[in-house]
Amino acid sequence: MGYNILLINWRDITHPQAGGAEVHAHEIFRRIVQAGHKVCYLCSAWKGGSKREEIDGIEILRRGGNMTFNYTIAGCLRGELSSRPFDIIVEDVNKIPFCTPWLTPLPRLILFHHLFGTTIFREAAFPVAAYVYLWERLIPAIYRREWAQSVSVDTAEELIAMGLARERIRVVYNGIDTVHYSPEPPGGAGQSGEPYFLYLGRVKRYKRLDLIFEAFARARTSGLAGNIRLLMAGTGDDYPRLERKARELGFSGEIRFLGRVSEEEKIKLLRNALAVLNSSPKEGWGITNMEAQACATPVVASGSPGLRESVRDGVSGFLFEPGNVEDFAAKLLLVAGSEALRRKLGEAAREFALTFSWDKAALSTGEYIKDILEKRI
Repeated sequence: MGYNILLINWRDITHPQAGGAEVHAHEIFRRIVQAGHKVCYLCSAWKGGSKREEIDGIEILRRGGNMTFNYTIAGCLRGELSSRPFDIIVEDVNKIPFCTPWLTPLPRLILFHHLFGTTIFREAAFPVAAYVYLWERLIPAIYRREWAQSVSVDTAEELIAMGLARERIRVVYNGIDTVHYSPEPPGGAGQSGEPYFLYLGRVKRYKRLDLIFEAFARARTSGLAGNIRLLMAGTGDDYPRLERKARELGFSGEIRFLGRVSEEEKIKLLRNALAVLNSSPKEGWGITNMEAQACATPVVASGSPGLRESVRDGVSGFLFEPGNVEDFAAKLLLVAGSEALRRKLGEAAREFALTFSWDKAALSTGEYIKDILEKRI
């Protein structure tokens, strides 16, 4: 029997600011549609986006605005629930909750990626940061008895510590497309030009990308080959600060800011990097880590909540002590100093990535929805 599912998330996959949460929602629920269910995806509108669109069988409804969407949810929800029947509401909590338990008696599944906690104060001005932080503090009051799904054990444990019921939380890891993200094929172009470390992702203050610069500088003074470069790819508003940081550390051409790259260029960058770097102090998971490992490229990442589950330390890459620049630099030197080690790590990274799939994640999510609706677990 197919279900009618109403999915609520801030953005859809086509939004100009779409990120990991949107990739997750799209990959999971397009497969749930393929399994015979109907999915209506309610999200914020954006300039140039139509109010209604169908993508991969998912009905996309865009309402409100990027900054005010949470205030329009109550009205949108009433409108949609009055016009057609839904079996379950799936709420994707991403920064600001939509409070669906206060808005509808329908069964609900709440998806959690990660919680900012105090890291939001590194990213936003105080009034905005305080607003997000205080909303997160309300999560136990809103969702204490809800069925919830988390993308990592770390996030699940954080929710439990906040007061959510352990028996109502399931961990379903993100998937990875290991056909699209794959090693350099035999006879491919391979590495050309100068070797490089790579950061690829959102360029945001809270991700502590300055630590990458400091570790790179420390590694260079400790013997890192002078021809090795650091490439920074992705969109975000922290480029001006990072460019100043690079100048303060005495870098000119050694660090290159690429900005947004095409998907083709992204794959090329991931395949040919010495390692992909991730310095974030807190994440729900580590999608870029998995994309790199699927390309047989090792990862050097902070051993912080979320990220430490997406890298096998000493096997598919290395974890450094969060915030410890000296340890970070030592890991860079270790990876850069041995081609044999990189090859060994890369092979293990690919094997690790192959254990994750969107098909598996979608199947687990669908089974959880079925349990909620049919077993009332």
